[in-house]
Amino acid sequence: MATNNTGSSKSANRKTAKTTTKAQATKTTKQAKRTATTAKTASKRTAASAKASTRSTATEAGKTAAQAKGGVNAAAEYVKQAAETVVDVPVGAALSTVDRVSEVSTRFNTPHKREVEIRRVRNQLRRELNKVERRGGSARRKAVQQAKRTRTRVEREVKQRRRTTETSLKQQRRSVETSLKRNRTEAEKRVREVSERVQSLV
Repeated sequence: MATNNTGSSKSANRKTAKTTTKAQATKTTKQAKRTATTAKTASKRTAASAKASTRSTATEAGKTAAQAKGGVNAAAEYVKQAAETVVDVPVGAALSTVDRVSEVSTRFNTPHKREVEIRRVRNQLRRELNKVERRGGSARRKAVQQAKRTRTRVEREVKQRRRTTETSLKQQRRSVETSLKRNRTEAEKRVREVSERVQSLV
């Protein structure tokens, strides 16, 4: 009679142990699933943040390019005005010279005095034209240099922003991949533990 009671007690203990182990296995599996779900959600959030950062950087780069375009347009306008000035000044000077020549012709009747006056006016006109030419060339060179500096600065800023964006994306991608690997490893480890426990009970 005592032997039957002992056998029944052992059988009940084994059933209780199996039930407890199955409950623990179910709980561990649920925890593993929750961990995987959390990792997936975190990766989605990180990817969304990376996309937002990329859009923001692209917008800033567009603004910088627009500013550079405005600077180049301003330089072109400056060159145009300088060219117009170079053209207008000699024409006005020539007309003034013609007026002076007429005055000189009426004021000096002798051929010798008239020739001297015309030579003096011609030399003065040549000096003024040389001055204007130098000024126009200086303005043109200055405008071209300014345009080149603006273009170089914009290209450098765009390259720098692109490198920063690429570096940020690479870092975020590595972070997401590391997080996913860690969570997957942890989930696999828990699943193996559950499997080993179930096999040890069987």
